[in-house]
Amino acid sequence: MGVIVSGINFRKSLSYRPQAKGSAQALGELQAKIMEHLWSHGPTSLADVHRDIEAQSPVAYTTISTELARMLKKSLVRKAGINRETRYAAALSREQFVDRVVGDVVSGLLDSHGQAAIHGFVDAIAGDEAALDETLRLLRKRKREA
Repeated sequence: MGVIVSGINFRKSLSYRPQAKGSAQALGELQAKIMEHLWSHGPTSLADVHRDIEAQSPVAYTTISTELARMLKKSLVRKAGINRETRYAAALSREQFVDRVVGDVVSGLLDSHGQAAIHGFVDAIAGDEAALDETLRLLRKRKREA
């Protein structure tokens, strides 16, 4: 089952794109740009989001509006105010978002592939002594807490 946070079932509302970079791995490119803007600037108007993203690449105001509406339905953003005073804000911090996405991806891999997913993770960090030490530390901590 997907990770549920703020009404979001991440596995059902987001898809993972390993070839993309940053938050675009879980969101489309445009939604990732919108989230990056909201994380950097805090609550802001649709016009400000559009102005910032339009400076990077051409995009219609209505497209930003549509994406914010979709993100609102997914509970990725919050909306406050009315008309020109409407402000959008990220519903989760960048760190919370990453934690949820990573947890959902790992859970999905474990659900689908079991032991192969665990072996793949271990193989991926095998050459990184710090990652191995951190993994062992966390495993020991979880075992003590169980």
